[in-house]
Amino acid sequence: MTKQFKTAQEACDYSVQQIVAQGEQCYNKARGRCLHSDGQGNHCAIGWLLDPNNKELMGYISAIRLLVDDLPKNVPQIIKDNVKLFGTLQEFHDEGYSIDREAYRNRLRDDHNIDTSAAHWQQWVDMGAE
Repeated sequence: MTKQFKTAQEACDYSVQQIVAQGEQCYNKARGRCLHSDGQGNHCAIGWLLDPNNKELMGYISAIRLLVDDLPKNVPQIIKDNVKLFGTLQEFHDEGYSIDREAYRNRLRDDHNIDTSAAHWQQWVDMGAE
């Protein structure tokens, strides 16, 4: 079952806390793509906001806009209402380098009014490669 969020801030904080806790990106190195789920309990930023029991949803590989367009009944309303925001959150997850993560964190703050001052936001930035 999908966790319900009242605000985009709440969803973003939860997602980033989860990717920090798992300690790495959820990434298919062979395909060079982020995965919503690796089948081992790890998820990408958006994967943490989706129904983990929905195989079609968790196996979907594409941009957030296409996910919403292709599987609208399965995507939480908070994502459908904030597609650009969650696209930026996904990019924040997908980037491997600290400097790029910092840029996406700043975009989340400046362009989408997400408060990124909590420690977990900086932790994900710091976990990137130099």
